This record gives sequence, C-alpha cells and structure tokens, in this order.
Amino acid sequence: MKANGWVGEPIDVVRLPDGRLTTLDNTRVVAARHAGIDVRARVHEYDEPLPDADQIERFSTTRGTPSTWGDAVRLRIGKQSASYRNRWPEGSPWTSWDGN
Repeated sequence: MKANGWVGEPIDVVRLPDGRLTTLDNTRVVAARHAGIDVRARVHEYDEPLPDADQIERFSTTRGTPSTWGDAVRLRIGKQSASYRNRWPEGSPWTSWDGN
C-alpha cells in the first residue's frame, strides 16, 4: 500500500446515529494509516438499505440477516468477543495504536 497508494475499491463506512463514523473494514484502514496514505471511503447512513444480495450475504451471521448498513454494523460487532461488544457496542474508536 505504501508503494502504490490506495488500490481497489473504497471501504464502506457507516455514519452512526450520533454522527460518528465506523468502518466495516479495519484492516485496510490500519494498513493505510501505517503507510501514511488517505483512506478512500463510501459513507453510508445507518438506516440506508444494503444495496444488494452480495452485501446482505457478506454481513449475515447466525444471529441475523441485515437489511441496512446499521444492521451490518450491529451484526459484525456481534461476532466479536463479549468484552469487545460490551466495551464498544458500535465499534472500537481506534483502528490501530500508533504509540501515542
């Protein structure tokens, strides 16, 4: 990523009801941060419907099938450990520790 910049599609980011943003793709955010490049993102509203069956399948779990980007966030976090879910019910505010 550092050598070629951002390659590929933008990541999906969801605007939470309180206005904060959360990502569904922390790995590329961390990689971009470490490479010192800007993240390319598509921002979706929390209650915005998922666009197609592929996205619905991507975020479906044994706990449910999402119909909105907010559902996708909730189900994705639901797959994390109980301590993570309890501490950050809408996703961690950090995607990487940079030593500060």
